[in-house]
Amino acid sequence: MSTSHLASPHPGSKPASEHAAPRVKSLELYDDPHSEYSAKVKVALFAKGLAWAPLPLPCGTTRSPEFRAVNPLGKIPALRVTFEDGRSELLIESEVILEFLEDAFPDAPRLLPADPLARSKARLVSRYHDLYLEPALRRLYPQVAPSVRDERLVQEAVAGFKERMAELAALLPPVAADDGADGSSTSSSPGSSSSAFALGQLQPGGGLGLGDCAYPALLLYAELILPLLDLEPAAGAGAGAGAGPGKNPLTMGSGGEGHQLEALLGSEGTGRLEGGRGMGAVYRAHPRLWAWRQALWGHPAVQAVFAELQPAAEEWVAMKLQQ
Repeated sequence: MSTSHLASPHPGSKPASEHAAPRVKSLELYDDPHSEYSAKVKVALFAKGLAWAPLPLPCGTTRSPEFRAVNPLGKIPALRVTFEDGRSELLIESEVILEFLEDAFPDAPRLLPADPLARSKARLVSRYHDLYLEPALRRLYPQVAPSVRDERLVQEAVAGFKERMAELAALLPPVAADDGADGSSTSSSPGSSSSAFALGQLQPGGGLGLGDCAYPALLLYAELILPLLDLEPAAGAGAGAGAGPGKNPLTMGSGGEGHQLEALLGSEGTGRLEGGRGMGAVYRAHPRLWAWRQALWGHPAVQAVFAELQPAAEEWVAMKLQQ
């Protein structure tokens, strides 16, 4: 994949090469289309309207000696930054990359508010994903394969993930009075509620910010995975294929619009845990999360990332269901 990506320019934003400091000439990203953390960085790149190009992994894997020679941690995403004076630096860790983009491109749309306290709240929500919520969901990844599913572990991990989601809901400010509980707004277009994003009115313009960037990918994977865990471990690949990700009503539909909450709830059944294992029960218990999800799904930067991420995630789930 060698095509450059350029988000639609935001009023007041400039191409990378036009910024006097730090005089960035180009941005190139080592990533994987399945990766949550790569998606986090790409949401930020698109949201800031920055040009970037993908870099193929040496030998096709992060485990290769060639890639570790470039990045000793052997992790993605990794951002290659080339400056106008010819210098080149590699940035690793998604949170570090987002902070660099915010500092290096001050004329592009801001991901962090100016107020120090509001900035700290944005960083808290972002760090909550990396340190608490994503590890809780990651415990369920091996359980997608019916052949190795451990019912006791699934019960425990799903309960833990839902506890983390409840904590996340408590961290978010309430939606403003002019915005509906479903993320709609009387003053903005559908899916772009003025206060449903992570910081609400604390973010300039009430839009997408640093605290939002990691969550579209996580919620997408959760919506794909959790309903499948109601399958019996002995159901085998045939039963799994019948409920495959291509037919999963929890994913983003065509045109970038999320399905309504009632459709999400109605598709999941009751399951063996209270409220069912699917994300619909989580959204019903925490309307603030549903409003946020709808705002994220409607944002152009998220839609641009989902164009690649959603098919890749569905492919991964389908592969696991055959194991």
